Amino acid sequence: MTADASYGGDDSVPELVRVKRDGAWNLWETLARKAPDFGRPGTFNGNVDEAKWESFTLTMRSPALLKRIEEYSGNAPGTGALMTFKDSRWLMSVVVPHQPHFDSQPEGVYTLWGYGLFVDEPGELTGKKMSEATGQEILTELLGHLRFCDIADEVCATTTVTTVMMPYITSQFARRDLHDRPLVIPSGSANFAFLGQFTEIPEDVVFTVDYSVRGAMHAVYGLLGVDKEIPAVYHALSDPMTALRALKAVFA
Repeated sequence: MTADASYGGDDSVPELVRVKRDGAWNLWETLARKAPDFGRPGTFNGNVDEAKWESFTLTMRSPALLKRIEEYSGNAPGTGALMTFKDSRWLMSVVVPHQPHFDSQPEGVYTLWGYGLFVDEPGELTGKKMSEATGQEILTELLGHLRFCDIADEVCATTTVTTVMMPYITSQFARRDLHDRPLVIPSGSANFAFLGQFTEIPEDVVFTVDYSVRGAMHAVYGLLGVDKEIPAVYHALSDPMTALRALKAVFA
């Protein structure tokens, strides 16, 4: 998912790498040539423009932005959900984690993470594609959507922005056939397994920590003969109350 990620900063733009410099895809492609049930990586890495998006991390030396977001949303850092700006042409979203988020995060330093899904669309405020915007320009776009322009000077002067372009970050959602993903333990395997978001685990949903952990359980328990139950996949919509709440949310 994060193969060939590249970084930008306050005044620079991350490169979009299309040539598989990272060895991860090459490894799977080499393995896939060994047997027909080892998956088809070309299904997932063949369309960078469908799979790519860009994320950004703010390292803030002032609490001004987090305080204003808390006042606006009513959620203290770490208690609110993902915030998506539906009118953003980039479809920008942000998450405000509990502070400190990192073990080594200094006192008086704060962080926020966000991303944009449509990186080739021009921004409303900067007029630039997200993929061509510097970190500070992305921060300007964010402050504009929040309508926090009155604190923009302070926030921009006290914030370092790190951007990341990820060409394959949603590739696990690519349209696929049943055999495009290998089973965790391929038929006949006695000493190796496939792990991660591109394996076939029936009824489970990719892009979650659960998927990777459950796949590892299948691998370890299956190869080593461990007699332990693997947690079942949660079927939320089979619960009538969950389905009712989902319908209320859709039509509210």
